[in-house]
Amino acid sequence: ILKCKEVYAVEIQMEIIKFIQSIHNPVLDSFFLALTSMGSEAFFFIVIPAIYWGKDKKAGLGLSVSVLLSMYINVLLKEIIRIKRPTGYPGIRTLPRATAVGYSFPSGHAQSTASLWGYLMGYFGRPWLYWTSMAAILLVSLSRLYLGVHWPADVAGGAAIGLVVAYAGLAFTERVNHLRLHNYPAKIAASVLIPTVLLILFPHHDNFKYMPMLAGILIGFFTDEDFIGYQPKPNTFNKNILKYSIGIAIFLPLYFGLRAVLPYGDIGYAVRYFLSGLWLTLGAPWIFKKCNL
Repeated sequence: ILKCKEVYAVEIQMEIIKFIQSIHNPVLDSFFLALTSMGSEAFFFIVIPAIYWGKDKKAGLGLSVSVLLSMYINVLLKEIIRIKRPTGYPGIRTLPRATAVGYSFPSGHAQSTASLWGYLMGYFGRPWLYWTSMAAILLVSLSRLYLGVHWPADVAGGAAIGLVVAYAGLAFTERVNHLRLHNYPAKIAASVLIPTVLLILFPHHDNFKYMPMLAGILIGFFTDEDFIGYQPKPNTFNKNILKYSIGIAIFLPLYFGLRAVLPYGDIGYAVRYFLSGLWLTLGAPWIFKKCNL
């Protein structure tokens, strides 16, 4: 009976994917490929610096923690649950250019998108942001079905988990002012210890990116708080563009360029992502403070 129910559930999900894909055409292919990139790691690392450097440092920190922990949890659940993707099932069309690596449940794109937009929606509480966030989560989730790389249960589960992680990120943000009261060595020790323990508990190769970056971000934030004191301030449009351009001009070579220099593998990932996180919350803010940006 249980086996029959599983087969029936798969059949229903296949029919949902086929129905969504029944409207496929080259224009929609390009549209959904562009949409799905909003759930990618690269997109998050464009949005997070914009918030951290230009809008609200505390929001940028909480957003970083939410997204990185969401990625960690996603990899963990995929390796535990091990559901295969719909790729290759009869009648399901998978675009060759669509990103589809590893197991299927939960959808990493849907989960991380829900963590990012759910956090922004909860932190800033603007009505327009609520509708924008819901639309972003829905469209990225829909793109994964249209592209044939996830089951409906994957995107529904991913979005739900992502929103829970966003709520946890908001709770963390509420505690930031309390954390500032601790002495500097204790904060740095915790910033190193917590990501390291999480990495030891689940040393998947993807987590050699996410946990070192989390450590770099936390170390940079608390060092800035105690010794630099950078705070985003209202600037002219041109000054904001200049500030973001300076920050990204270093962030991108660290994030992408070091791949050509460092050895391929977990250690190379860890160094590259740690330095990228440290630049985000310490290097760039130090320059902005010095340049009065």
